[in-house]
Amino acid sequence: MQQLHQEPQWKPLYIWGSICLAIFIIFQILPTADSSFFGSEGKPMIAEDKAEQNAAEFVREHFGADVKSASAVYQADRDLYGYLAKEKLTKNFDEQYSSRFPTETYQVNVRSLIPPGSKQRSIFVQVNMESGEIVGWNATPQGAPSAWTRADSEAADLAARSFLHEHGFRDEELKLMPAPAEDGSLVYQASGYTVGDAKLYLHIDARLGEGQSVLITLYKPQFKPPEGYTSYVEQQDQISSLLTLTGYIGMSVVLFILAIIYAILYRRHTSFARGWLLAVIFFLFYTANNINMLDGIEATLGEVENAAQMAWLGTIVTTFIMGIMAASVYISLVAGDGLWRGMGRNLWPRWGETGYGDHVWTSMKIGYWIAFIFLGLQTLIFIFLEMGTGAWATTDVSQSPINFAYPWLFPILAWCAAISEEAIYRLFGIAVFKRWFRSTYAAVIIPTIVWALGHVAYPIYPWTTRLVELTLLGLLFCFVMLRYGFTAALFAHAVIDLVLMAVSLVMMGSSENMIAAVFYILHPIALAWLIRYMHNKRKPRPGRVTAPHEAIQ
Repeated sequence: MQQLHQEPQWKPLYIWGSICLAIFIIFQILPTADSSFFGSEGKPMIAEDKAEQNAAEFVREHFGADVKSASAVYQADRDLYGYLAKEKLTKNFDEQYSSRFPTETYQVNVRSLIPPGSKQRSIFVQVNMESGEIVGWNATPQGAPSAWTRADSEAADLAARSFLHEHGFRDEELKLMPAPAEDGSLVYQASGYTVGDAKLYLHIDARLGEGQSVLITLYKPQFKPPEGYTSYVEQQDQISSLLTLTGYIGMSVVLFILAIIYAILYRRHTSFARGWLLAVIFFLFYTANNINMLDGIEATLGEVENAAQMAWLGTIVTTFIMGIMAASVYISLVAGDGLWRGMGRNLWPRWGETGYGDHVWTSMKIGYWIAFIFLGLQTLIFIFLEMGTGAWATTDVSQSPINFAYPWLFPILAWCAAISEEAIYRLFGIAVFKRWFRSTYAAVIIPTIVWALGHVAYPIYPWTTRLVELTLLGLLFCFVMLRYGFTAALFAHAVIDLVLMAVSLVMMGSSENMIAAVFYILHPIALAWLIRYMHNKRKPRPGRVTAPHEAIQ
């Protein structure tokens, strides 16, 4: 075994890290700097409580309802958002239509009594995030009994056209579609309202209110992308879901089983007391994140009665799954450590070994410079893929910081990803395949592809984009772990995600988010310093630590 304290080649790390960090800042940070602290077009977003207030007031006035509560979540038209990004039409759409038909809104669930004294029901109101204006609503959401009887087709058409005239549409612009929507509402195509090949459709439902007056209970304007785009995205989603299920989840289960076997077989090279703390941190942080993102889960459910309760149920199920995942992390750490030590390598030194504190401190510094290199390379890969394949991304309301109860808590997820992925797919994954194939090159490819497949379901198209990106960049993680050890790879992975998540906080604005962003970017330094300080103060014991540093063979 080799000695631990062989210094890395700092000069190449400094040079390439600085170049790649500059690339990341120039191409990723500066283009979005003008919109920091603001929503689209540099306009400030209204607060959620203001959206809730506006929605509640609308429900009182329009429906004569007794409002009991109102809660807002961030909502987005995923299909249109992606289409505009793909066709480079976002700016054009914002200039023409975003004030009346925004792609992003506050979806406010107003719990009301209709009529007063009856059972509570949900009315979903869409509020413009910049102006606070009401841009749509649905008083008959999925799963909710209706308080009104649907008007006959002639009365409904007459009421709908009258309503649309009041909202700036001319009668000659409105074409009633021959078939109603799935929910039975009327659908009008508004001629002249187009962006690219996307056309505006107006969903209207007219019901009989008190005194047989006709009431508009549903108004949902929506630009529909062309069929070719939506069918392509559906096909891409099906492929990515299948690959995630079979290639990622399936192989992860196989690795979990293998980790149990090898932890037992190589127990004399390691200890079952290893890894439990990282596994506990993973579970606690992930559980906190799941609770923090309840609004995001609710937003993905759409306009559904009892969406909040369903979100809680989903969170409970996810927490149970995270418990199994934490067990996989723990046993992977034990098995991976045992395998490497059994092969004569010490890629994850113990606290009790001489030089551990200095090793963590050096690993942290390596981690930062590798993270800078990663961010720059990732930027270049995305640029090349966008130029070569037309890659584009859409929004994911479940992961938006706007939908977090405490956005400043969001970056703790970085440590969850770093701990779990480096433990399962690097420390153990590479070890087990190296044990089988006796080749480092062969050993890194399989777990790297499995890890990359776990990200193909992200809203980036085509699905091959993330597979190519993360397969290439995953090899960098493999190199770091084999060259500098598990701790360096852990810090590198965490810093990358911390920087990206901190940027999201900065974009949201507020001094609280700014302070949190700075803390998250810098706190790994304090953590490594504290570990080194505490370790160096302890009374040393005989023994030495061997090096993870070794040329890839």
